[in-house]
Amino acid sequence: MEALSRRWWWALAALLAVVALVYAVPLRGADFAWDDGALVVDNALTGSLANWRELLQADLWRTTRLPAPHSGYYRPLFLLHLALDQALFGLSAPAHHMVSLGWHLLATVLLAALLRRLVGDLPALLGAAFFALHPIQSETVALIAARNDSMAAALLLAALLACLPLRVASWRLALAALATFAALLSKESAVLAPAFLLALDLARWRRPRGWLRYGAMALGVVAYGGMRLWSGVGSAALPDAGKLSTVAPKALHIGAVYGSLISWPWPLTPARHVDWLPPISGLLLGCMLTVAAFGLALVFARRRGLVLAGLALAVLAFLPSLAATFDKGLLGERYLYLPMAGLALAVAAALPARARVAAWAAPVLLAWCGVLLLRLPDWHDSATLWRAADRSASSPFTQGGLAWYLRRDGDLQGALELVVGAIRGEPPYTDACPFLAMIPLEQGRAQQAAELGAWGLNDRGCPPTVELLGAYAIGLAGSGQWEQAMAVAQRPELRGPSTGQVVLAAGMVLQGNQLPMQRFAAAWPGGADDFTQRVVKLLRLAGHEVHAPQAPLRPSPGAP
Repeated sequence: MEALSRRWWWALAALLAVVALVYAVPLRGADFAWDDGALVVDNALTGSLANWRELLQADLWRTTRLPAPHSGYYRPLFLLHLALDQALFGLSAPAHHMVSLGWHLLATVLLAALLRRLVGDLPALLGAAFFALHPIQSETVALIAARNDSMAAALLLAALLACLPLRVASWRLALAALATFAALLSKESAVLAPAFLLALDLARWRRPRGWLRYGAMALGVVAYGGMRLWSGVGSAALPDAGKLSTVAPKALHIGAVYGSLISWPWPLTPARHVDWLPPISGLLLGCMLTVAAFGLALVFARRRGLVLAGLALAVLAFLPSLAATFDKGLLGERYLYLPMAGLALAVAAALPARARVAAWAAPVLLAWCGVLLLRLPDWHDSATLWRAADRSASSPFTQGGLAWYLRRDGDLQGALELVVGAIRGEPPYTDACPFLAMIPLEQGRAQQAAELGAWGLNDRGCPPTVELLGAYAIGLAGSGQWEQAMAVAQRPELRGPSTGQVVLAAGMVLQGNQLPMQRFAAAWPGGADDFTQRVVKLLRLAGHEVHAPQAPLRPSPGAP
């Protein structure tokens, strides 16, 4: 018996070595990507562990330098982990990636140990391999900003493992409470931990038993609730009725996307949005394979109760992610990280404990390794990631996302072409609208900024934001259309210190009236000199030679 146990641990070690190799080779030279920029590189608090008190009280997205609204995401353990990593490794992206890989390996070990107690040695190894090597897990491992998913999963699995026996020692109860508490401090979805334990109990004994086990987990949930109240973060922002009415009718389509990825994980892309879902006809085969596989498992498996429990765990773990989808419209592969642990239980419970099953599973696992080796290099950096996303599943959303990074990297023409494509799409990707006029201005093309601004506002439903209207007004003024420019600058959206005041001041200077110029400059947030330089720049863009910019402005003769 001891020899069999030792052999099992050696087999698990071999699995972990394969997982580590498949992930470490492509990620060892990877940089930060996507949300890593805001949450890791430019985070206002995680640069020093001295900010630990602020990190314990912070809304996740308000720790970034972005003008982020209240998100209600309270994940202090994740933020403290990022601060510790930066204290140890600085901003070495490969080191951060290896830490994320370490959490994935830890989750795999804990899941394997849990499955072994439930279904036996060989099925447990195969279930753990399903969880560890399934390509859909790549987003959580490769995106450092998504590490909170693997942290919450590993800690939640530790709590379940501690509570698995009916009669548990005091130290196990303490461990379960602490692990549940820590899982919640990593991600809020772990609040369903007692429900996961209930599903396992119903599968094994058809009723809940051992109430101290539930009490330990509930204690962790209560402690988290108290800490959240102390932090003052508040609840997560709920999506408005308009978003719900838009997304809810697409629930089956969303389910088909995820269902297809489970049995046919290709293409993998972080850039899926409910407004631009792939045709459902292309999802049917993969979705039907997934439904058929787990349907057959329910019918023929000897451990039918555990299969049902695994499916219940997957559904329960997935449900909290719908709030993010309803709010932002995003479909993230990371949202399936913890649900895949439930599906791994269903797979393990359905498999017979026969050596030849491993031979049948080997080609599938080998194919998944190949998919990971093909997919993970796309996470080299943000631009590479979004190029791959636009190549594999092009949509207005991927075009707008890629345009943002091309503009950041100085490829203004490439960015503008993608922005125009994103706004031309159906429906238009309106988050890219401000760039319609901003990018041509950065290229010195005022006329094009005016034309594209008008097209976006009048023909493509672009919202009249301060950014778009301001750039549009500058484009009109810079191309000599002062009457229209000043009309736009006086719109209600541009009241207060904004680009509209720059346009108004420049227009009045051309008419010989410098009083608005002096009034606006006195209240300008950047100071009077900054305001003056902006007015000078606009007048020169419009072809007026401005004399003595530090003195009262005097346009060249011939100005209207």
